[in-house]
Amino acid sequence: MIQNYLKIAVRQLMKHWGHTLINSGGLALGIACCLLIGLYVTDELSYDRFHTQFPHIYRIVEKQTQSGGIFDVAVTPGPLAASVLRDFPEVQDAARIGQWHGLLTAGRKSVEASQMLVVDPSFFRLFSFPLVKGNSDRLFRSPNEVVISETVAARFFGPDWQKQPVLGKLLTLTGNEPLKLVGVAKNPPRTSHIQFDVLIPFMWLEKNDEWSNKWNSNSYHTYIQLRPEASGKPADPAGLATKLDGQLAQYNNDKETRLLLQPLSEIYLYSRFAFQTDYGNRSDITYIRLFSIVGIIVLLIAIVNFVNLATARASQRSKEVGVRKTIGAYRSSLVMQFLGEALLLVMLAVTFSLVLAERLLPAFNELAVKTLSLPYADPLFWAILAGFTLCLSVLSGLYPALILSSFRPMPVLRGNILTKDGRTGLTLRQTLVVGQFMLAIGLVITTMVVYQQLLFMQTRQLGFDKSQLLYVRLKGALRERAMPFKQAVAGLPGVENAALSTGNLVNMENSSNVEWEGQAHKDEFQITQMNVDADFMKTVGMSVAAGRMFSDRVVADTLSGQAAYMINATAAKRMGWLPHQAIGKRMTFWGTPGRVIGVVNDFHYKPLRVGIQPFIFRYRPKEFYFTLLVRTSPARVAQAIQGISAAYKKLEPNYPISYGFVDQDLDAQYQSEQRIGKIMFCFAVLTILISCLGLFGLTAFTAEQRTKEIGVRKVLGASVGNIVALLSKDTMKPVGMALLLVVPLVWLGLQNWLANYAYRITLSGWMFAVAGLGAVSIALMTVGYQSIKAALANPSKALRSE
Repeated sequence: MIQNYLKIAVRQLMKHWGHTLINSGGLALGIACCLLIGLYVTDELSYDRFHTQFPHIYRIVEKQTQSGGIFDVAVTPGPLAASVLRDFPEVQDAARIGQWHGLLTAGRKSVEASQMLVVDPSFFRLFSFPLVKGNSDRLFRSPNEVVISETVAARFFGPDWQKQPVLGKLLTLTGNEPLKLVGVAKNPPRTSHIQFDVLIPFMWLEKNDEWSNKWNSNSYHTYIQLRPEASGKPADPAGLATKLDGQLAQYNNDKETRLLLQPLSEIYLYSRFAFQTDYGNRSDITYIRLFSIVGIIVLLIAIVNFVNLATARASQRSKEVGVRKTIGAYRSSLVMQFLGEALLLVMLAVTFSLVLAERLLPAFNELAVKTLSLPYADPLFWAILAGFTLCLSVLSGLYPALILSSFRPMPVLRGNILTKDGRTGLTLRQTLVVGQFMLAIGLVITTMVVYQQLLFMQTRQLGFDKSQLLYVRLKGALRERAMPFKQAVAGLPGVENAALSTGNLVNMENSSNVEWEGQAHKDEFQITQMNVDADFMKTVGMSVAAGRMFSDRVVADTLSGQAAYMINATAAKRMGWLPHQAIGKRMTFWGTPGRVIGVVNDFHYKPLRVGIQPFIFRYRPKEFYFTLLVRTSPARVAQAIQGISAAYKKLEPNYPISYGFVDQDLDAQYQSEQRIGKIMFCFAVLTILISCLGLFGLTAFTAEQRTKEIGVRKVLGASVGNIVALLSKDTMKPVGMALLLVVPLVWLGLQNWLANYAYRITLSGWMFAVAGLGAVSIALMTVGYQSIKAALANPSKALRSE
């Protein structure tokens, strides 16, 4: 019997091969898309889970009350880890992590590590970072030790470094005492929020920097491991967090800053900290939720198509069911036959989806910046696919099976199917079409708005000229020889202007309190700062609203013990001045008194997600500069870079040059939005494609059902246009209804999303009109092809069997 059912199922699929291709192809495409998004989401959620102590590790963070508001900060004081380990028995272990920079040298080879961390010996107890060489239990007992990654080991000792006795080698860190190489760590997994190239002991930092172990040294990440209770249950983090709240008040007399616990599981996706105090790999749970919704939408549309076409095609087999019941077929056997055919079709689609996903993976990995692969070796993966296949088979096969198997054979054989409108399942199919086009049109509109917002942020005037603006990081001896380097660069071909500063105007965060003339009692706020030279304003193209720019020819600007200040218009307003009123006012910043000599027009120095905040420029030529900004000629950029590199190497032969373009760094701030926009665009196209595949199949089915009606109408004088309009009208009604229903819902959702941006586009009717008309036009073309094909058919063939 099963063999007979299988033969019937295969014959049905081959007989209606076009229907089979459309139905299984659309479902396969939807499953493949959902698989790709599922891989992405699973990968994002897997961060840090390779650590053995993953459930018990927490990071201590701060909630600081400062002038201007309350800020979440990821760093804590150096002595905190030891005090927590000493004061709270529920804390089993603790480790500090800090950032450091420098040039590591071994013989004639030098490496500037991009991720150099200072860590405690307990670092390797808390985190599961294995060593390729060395013993993690005996590390960092001395301050003059160092651990490097496999990548750095290969750069120092060559690709065959594992065959060499590298342990015990001496490495020098930027003019300090030699460090003994005591370990080579395996490169950190990509799914770790902690990334490192070089590790040096915290004892080395305490030896070279006394400030690191003071309670006002708020610069280090502090991780703790909770001790399980006697019963075996994990310790209560909420209870420990309550106790931690008074730790800073006890040791540092800080009663305003609160200490909180952040689980290791939340660091990668839920970290939003001020002042760039969080470092390492980070993402955002918002994007994971968005991708999950997109994946579910694509899969739902594919399933709706599949069920729609399956029920439509099954209803055409009513006479077959009537004959089978007349000759004695049981209802249960008919139900099993329909479910079996649905299972076969779903299995075909799932198999094709795996092939399709493999083909799409390279492009998707490039788009998502991942190295994903299908987990064929994971039993859970196959269990999920099997469960999905079974559920969808039941979903698509059960409705037609139960409905058709319930018909009485005699009325069916006379051509009467017991429904009110004479077309089984019409209301259900129309409802499903409305639902799938609501999802598809909603995704298209959302994609358009995301792209418009991204374009708005990338093209908005920033208050300075970002084009052809190159920056060079000053390292090593160049910080002391910044002026000679600037003078050498200023005379190079292709260089129009050059200026020294402490930043490159991209996402500036260095801020502090300021005092000003006329300040009210307890009226405080944070102001972001930058030290610049006299050519800065001219080089970056900022305009002055009142007063003048800095000048090295004005003696008052360079007086010892004083400073000249320029502020932006927002800062002047915050201090209660109009731009012209601010000129000559007294100010004190970082303990240095001075006067305001100019007010610059507002400019964006943070991403457009946040509004413009107060900003102050200092003119302190004798202080260190960290960046050289260079305005290059458009046609001579390569020549300018070549000359700058030569001048850099001449003055600083040890450190490699690091440079970039301000406009590229500014665009990189919106990398997440760009990635989201691209992914959403791809899936929006796919949702429309899948929806139109379903519409195409339904139209073909409708035209086939109404073949004789079309023939009669043509014989009675109906034109091709009349026939096309007749067939298109019923199919296009659900699409129009979907458009009317989805627009207000998407409008509300996008308004809430845009509210996250301080500078944003305004939703306009044309965006919804374009998306709606586009969807309707594509649907009309899909429907029109089948309608015209049916209208042009010879009516005699349709009526021959009557």
